[in-house]
Amino acid sequence: MISRILPDPIKYDGSQIAPLWAYSMGIKGDSIVIFHGPMDVTLENMKDLEDSKAGKTIKGDDLIHIIVERFDSPASMRLAYYMQRLLIVCIRDVLLSHGIETTRNGDDLFVGDRKLTVSIASAGVASEKIHCGINITTQGTPPEVRTAGLEEFGIKEWKDIAKGIAEEISVTFVREIGDIEGDIVKTRSL
Repeated sequence: MISRILPDPIKYDGSQIAPLWAYSMGIKGDSIVIFHGPMDVTLENMKDLEDSKAGKTIKGDDLIHIIVERFDSPASMRLAYYMQRLLIVCIRDVLLSHGIETTRNGDDLFVGDRKLTVSIASAGVASEKIHCGINITTQGTPPEVRTAGLEEFGIKEWKDIAKGIAEEISVTFVREIGDIEGDIVKTRSL
């Protein structure tokens, strides 16, 4: 799995979860791409039908964005969601190693009762895709949602995040996927 951390901010609007987004940036194959920037998911790019029907907004002024794409034929929504949960557990483990205690409820991480992450998984014809956003700041988040941000733990500069937490999340997730793939090829089927 290819891992890239992008230095410049990118606004996440939901279009990045489309197939081959990483390929459009020269990243070919299974990948985890991490960047930061604002988030404002447009209705046409919203994948969660319940959020869309309820007219919810998914926004924030600055988040760590993690985009995972894994190619499979056929791609599987089920595998996308299993992989999403694995990513969330990897993020929780990395944050804990930095002294940030979170609890997981499904595909979300919380600090106390405040939401730290947003996440979605989906599948297309050829690949499974995941987006996970981790609030750096709580500014710009929907007022009806109690949110937490990394800045309250002194983590707010992208250059430090990229060389620290973002890189550790990437390494941890890629290692887990590699371990799973290694187990698959050494196991005799039933």
